[in-house]
Amino acid sequence: MKKGKNGVYNRLVLRVRKDLCLGCGLCAQNCPRQAIWLFGEQAEIDQNRCNLCRLCIEVCPQGAIVEVVPVSKDELQATVIALRQRTDDLIERIERLRHSKLISASFTKEA
Repeated sequence: MKKGKNGVYNRLVLRVRKDLCLGCGLCAQNCPRQAIWLFGEQAEIDQNRCNLCRLCIEVCPQGAIVEVVPVSKDELQATVIALRQRTDDLIERIERLRHSKLISASFTKEA
């Protein structure tokens, strides 16, 4: 992990999408830290050398280098559960608002 802004650890990494990489070598040629090399006909990034300058992203004609934040299965499951709960809470709030509008509309009709 690399230190990010305000001393917070940042898990962002750059990855090569193997399905898009042509092995042209532009990323390796432009990397100021020599963190990229060609292995066979595919670019590889040494995460220990990479300083996340993103020059490789800019020069790649295929858009094969992407930023990713690796997450564990447990982190992903916790996020999904939290999002489901927030969704359920929002739906409940919407239903309460609908119900209160229906009640207030029926009162204004009676008046």
